[in-house]
Amino acid sequence: MKKIHSRDCGSAVVWTVLTMVILSLLATEVLRTVAGRFQVGVQAGSWQQALTASEAGVDLAVVELRKSLYPAPNHAWEGWTTAPGNGVISHSLTTLPNAGMASTPLTIEVAVDAPANLVNPINPSYQYYRIRTLGSIPLTGPPRIAFNKQDNKLRKLTLRTQRFIDDIFTSETSAPHAARRIEAVVKPLSSFNQAILAVGALDFNNQNIVVDSYDSRDSTKSTNGLYDFTKRQKNGNIATDGTILDAGGAYVYGDVSTNSGTATGVEHVTGEQRTDFYQAPIPIADPSWSSINPSPSTITGTATINASPTQGSASSRYLLNNITLNSGNLTIAGAAGGSTTYIEIHVTGDITVTGNGQITVAPGVKATIYFDGNVNIEGNGIISASNQPGNLLLYGVQPAIEESAPYVKLGGNGAISAAIYAPGHDVTVKGGGSGGEVLGSVVGKTVTMNGVTKLHYDEALGLAGPVNNYEIASWFEDTR
Repeated sequence: MKKIHSRDCGSAVVWTVLTMVILSLLATEVLRTVAGRFQVGVQAGSWQQALTASEAGVDLAVVELRKSLYPAPNHAWEGWTTAPGNGVISHSLTTLPNAGMASTPLTIEVAVDAPANLVNPINPSYQYYRIRTLGSIPLTGPPRIAFNKQDNKLRKLTLRTQRFIDDIFTSETSAPHAARRIEAVVKPLSSFNQAILAVGALDFNNQNIVVDSYDSRDSTKSTNGLYDFTKRQKNGNIATDGTILDAGGAYVYGDVSTNSGTATGVEHVTGEQRTDFYQAPIPIADPSWSSINPSPSTITGTATINASPTQGSASSRYLLNNITLNSGNLTIAGAAGGSTTYIEIHVTGDITVTGNGQITVAPGVKATIYFDGNVNIEGNGIISASNQPGNLLLYGVQPAIEESAPYVKLGGNGAISAAIYAPGHDVTVKGGGSGGEVLGSVVGKTVTMNGVTKLHYDEALGLAGPVNNYEIASWFEDTR
């Protein structure tokens, strides 16, 4: 029997212990490395999710702004502190449970205000809004710097001390969390940002139709503020929210857009042809006026109504049942020297101009006509002395029953200079005068152009008419 010496046993124990120590050190190092990298992953993922929450806050604010454009009750800003105005902040704190990593909740805070200096200088009613958002998410695990210190410096994570303290947002604490802040400015978009917009079908019936643009504000793009063929611009864009657009071989100096549809007859289109268009027109509600200018309820012959130097005053507002002119002239009179005056007319019934009938808008008058019923302009038509489409805005009130759409038919012996916004009406444009000229913009439920018609879109209308939407004008992430 072989005898085992105690010295050999001692060596085995030493080697065993040494091996276990080495393996333990290796395991510890592996665990440290993996844990550190895991922490990097968690912090990076949380940091990115905080940005997603902050971006979602901008979306929430834009949704409320868009809702506010609809006729009341539109339920805009419900659950917020208050609607945004000059110097007034709307504030929303929203927690999304189980939305982040490891089922941690995301927090979104949004503040919206309308600084007095953020208005369009040309049209002060076009208010820009500032949206500030905070997206935050708790960081799971111990409050320690991850494996890569540069990652922590880049992301500016809060691990033990609250990094950013202000008087707008309240959800940040000193507990470990990732936070992202965004400031965006959104600008209003006019309902007249297209030459022609149809909610449904858009149909041109022949190749003699021309759609182009000019800019009455720019002497290089117009002459004395009027359309000049030699200064033609190529922003006469036409679009539909539907899928049916037949350009009929017309000469379109601009883009043609559909909503996942196919445009036909586009051989003479100079611009892009797109299928990703959608711009839902905001419906027009009946005007709600507390007082109006006393006037006849019906105009059937020669008559004069006066514009007022004070915009929005009772003296500038008229309520009529209908206008029917087979002969005679309805004159919308302004100031003797042609200085700027204002008038708003609400016609609850139909507007019909035929035969020798005519509506004349005097120089300097800015007229807005709301109509509930049908509009049929023939005869001597509507004459706007200024020939500026922005001075004659025709608004179709949204019908109560969408299936029974009223109509608008524009024609007559003279050129028509007006902007028509009637997203609940079927609009037919036949032009005016021997050349069939229309200066302005057209929005309708459906739009049809007949005969020899030339529509010249005034790009100045991009800052006229009702606001239809908002888009991001600037975007900034605060990384302090």
